[in-house]
Amino acid sequence: MFVFQENELGRILDIIITTMTPQRSPSQKPVPANILFLAARYAHYHGSPELLANLLLSAMDKINNKVERHQWDMTVLAFWISNATLLLHYLKKDSGLLGATTEFQVQLVELINEIFILIIRDAERRMDRVLKSAILDHETIPFDHLEFAGEWNIFRSKNKTQPEPISYKPPPPNKRPQSSPRSVTSLLSSTLFVLDLYDIHSVIISQILGQLFYWIGAELFNHILSNKTYLARTKAMQIRMNISVLEDWARSNNRTPEHYENGSLSTSGETTVEAARKHLAPVIQLLQWLQCFSSLDYTTDSQDSLENTIKQMTRLTPHQLLHSTSHYRYEKEEKTLPKIARKRLLVLQTESQRRWEQMRRDQSKRSSQPPPTSPASKAATNGNTPIDKAAGHALSEPAPTSNDANGPISAPPEEEEEDPPSERLLLDPAHMLNFSLPTTVDMRLSYGAGYGGLNKERERRYIPTVPAEFLAKLDVGGSEKGSFVEERDWNGNGEDD
Repeated sequence: MFVFQENELGRILDIIITTMTPQRSPSQKPVPANILFLAARYAHYHGSPELLANLLLSAMDKINNKVERHQWDMTVLAFWISNATLLLHYLKKDSGLLGATTEFQVQLVELINEIFILIIRDAERRMDRVLKSAILDHETIPFDHLEFAGEWNIFRSKNKTQPEPISYKPPPPNKRPQSSPRSVTSLLSSTLFVLDLYDIHSVIISQILGQLFYWIGAELFNHILSNKTYLARTKAMQIRMNISVLEDWARSNNRTPEHYENGSLSTSGETTVEAARKHLAPVIQLLQWLQCFSSLDYTTDSQDSLENTIKQMTRLTPHQLLHSTSHYRYEKEEKTLPKIARKRLLVLQTESQRRWEQMRRDQSKRSSQPPPTSPASKAATNGNTPIDKAAGHALSEPAPTSNDANGPISAPPEEEEEDPPSERLLLDPAHMLNFSLPTTVDMRLSYGAGYGGLNKERERRYIPTVPAEFLAKLDVGGSEKGSFVEERDWNGNGEDD
């Protein structure tokens, strides 16, 4: 444990929080969490509740100020989300501090959630600068001399001349390289590198990557639907090839979160590949629709081709399909969408809206009925409110849009939803997916030797100690003001062994 005097607390916290810079060495990275935990053990077991409260409240204020000042610095954010998660693990593992620091643990959870959002916003800000030019405008294979129906170029010469042979000319040295899909994947790689560098828990890393892929998919989807330039067959082919680079990155950097459910010995949770596949599905299906709908067979005897195609667009609504076809840029001699197909899409949109309205009515009826009396509710009425002691369970995500034989069906609407899904055109890039912390079991296994106790090296890395060089910086070792008691055999069960 770390012995200190209360009049030295401000100076110690300034050293380990205010002026602390992100450290990369394995022994230095967890220093803030280690010192705060060891100091909390001293305050709890040999001090007073007032000393413990003063320590934790002062530390939280300084950490919040540090995070606020560096909210656009991913290295600082990664360093502190790692230390906050590790400190939460230490407090949950110590039987005495587990109950004495309940309020502080809640504040730590809120801090981790806040830093999680800040890391995502910083990564989005960096990618937003290149996303449009790198994915939507980059031409992997240029298509020259394309002519679109209804578009006239006043500068086009009447006498068509034979194009000159293409010759490669290297760009001038001072010319900036054009954005390409690798501009986005390099930012994803740098973000992942920082998260790995500061030993952030794999459950949190997986959710950060999933949120970034959701944002990328939503932004691309909205750009395409909102700009007529991208609503063309050849342009959809280009964008689809660029998005495949993002999918390749997800496969090459696939991560599986170390999350264990219901005593399972194998990990579970959404991998990077699964997250990319799910969150890029709307934009990929939109691009597929743009590439194929003009070539479908719409004859009276072959209407099944339209029906089968629509059924495969499980993440698109009839409104989105209609909008894309209404603003589509047809190439010359490309078949247009016949009236029979447009009428079918309008019918599907009407049916989707009717189902949504029916679900809203059913939901309002259920909410107006009194809830059934259950033993749990009786216990709550009597003052014996049952408490769920299971911590860290992931919240379920809203069911994705799916299809049946009659067209797209949306998930049951939430209370705050005002517009039916059939009328919503764009996605919400700012929407945050459900965030869940690693469970107590996840942290004990990831910060310990794992199942079977085989990873002894990792277990030693997360024994709360303070490097000698950092003790010298604190100037407490061997002095009359304080001392440090090393706990090599710490097992987190209360007093020192």
